Amino acid sequence: MGGPIAYNTSKAALISFNKMLARELAGRNIRVNSIAPGSILYPGGSWERRFKENPDFERDFLSHELPAGRLGRPEEVAFAVVMLASPRASWITGACLPVDGAQGRSLV
Repeated sequence: MGGPIAYNTSKAALISFNKMLARELAGRNIRVNSIAPGSILYPGGSWERRFKENPDFERDFLSHELPAGRLGRPEEVAFAVVMLASPRASWITGACLPVDGAQGRSLV
């Protein structure tokens, strides 16, 4: 078994682990959060390579899979990480923050 079933199952397990670890460590004032990035475009990455090899795939993928009409940028994920690590997020723990431009379909 593999593909989407294995991928989604493993992601759900990691999100559950994140929540339970947050509960375990909250009493020690340790916050545990995770980020769920969508498809991120960066120089030399797999998306850049795929899109250069097949521009038709790029148009099709963007129109069908990405409601925002583009891939994310590394700095957009970094901003979310910095926010969660900041003192202003002191009451956020056990969260899984999607940074995906509405690409995700999970209900978790």
